[in-house]
Amino acid sequence: MSALAHEAMPRFEHATLCYRDDAEFLDLVGGFVRDGVERDEAVLVAEPTQRLAQLRDALGDDARRVEWLDMTEAGSNPARIIALWAEFVSLGEEAGRAMRGVGEPAWPGRRPEEFDECRLHELLLNRQFDGGPGWLLVCPYDITGLPAYVVAESLRTHPLRYDHDGFTTTPFYDGLLVDRTFAAPLPAPPADARTLAYDAPSAGLVRTALQDFGTSCGVTEERIEDLSVAGWEIAVNSIQHGGGRGVLRLWREPGAMVAQFEDDGVITDALVGRQTPPLDGTGGRGVYLAHQLCDLVHLRSSTGGTVVRLVTWL
Repeated sequence: MSALAHEAMPRFEHATLCYRDDAEFLDLVGGFVRDGVERDEAVLVAEPTQRLAQLRDALGDDARRVEWLDMTEAGSNPARIIALWAEFVSLGEEAGRAMRGVGEPAWPGRRPEEFDECRLHELLLNRQFDGGPGWLLVCPYDITGLPAYVVAESLRTHPLRYDHDGFTTTPFYDGLLVDRTFAAPLPAPPADARTLAYDAPSAGLVRTALQDFGTSCGVTEERIEDLSVAGWEIAVNSIQHGGGRGVLRLWREPGAMVAQFEDDGVITDALVGRQTPPLDGTGGRGVYLAHQLCDLVHLRSSTGGTVVRLVTWL
């Protein structure tokens, strides 16, 4: 594994950063951020609330030269994060500035289902930004607080690793993992899940089913409305692009209500719905809206069809 100099990174470079405690976090991440400030680069830090406060305090006056995002809010659904980085890169490129970022989507305390989507998110970052403007993105992983498998997977989803020796390549990165992950089936719904088949004439029943089941699960009216809008968009996608029909399955898990949409369509772009759609276009708008309105969205597609799972935390 050979060290890579900062000056030798004209492309997008995506690195995992594994830290053991607060001191190592501040040393590694704080040093990375401070280096960007000293180079007068555009710097965006997206971290959980506590980490933001620690970094701000450590940077002192330099903190005002950094853009800050609370990842627990901006990245609560990991599928929303790529659009934020895309906007940052676009603005930095327009300003003619070098760019670097810090993003910690997988923090201790997240649910296993969220870690699954964080993993896919990390893989899709490479697809989104490879071939575009050169910039640096470091993703911290708390090896003390996170499950061991989450930390191990970070070495497969990042081409680089950042530590006290700087940037080094990792032999574990698998560039084809993103396609296999996107095509892999989700865990099967429970046998007693409520089932509704729908097509264009019966699509209105989707809203009713979501509203009734949401009410029975104790979901608030406002969140039921969000779920109904998101579910309607996904159902319309099934009708327009998935063979004219689909199946809705509804069930409750500990701490969550789940609505799963299935159809025969095939999605070839794993980034669908993760980029802000253009004002003059419609492609991906329904999935994008679902990502914005739902607590978590799992989307998988293969030659066997497409599954979109909308999760509402209870």
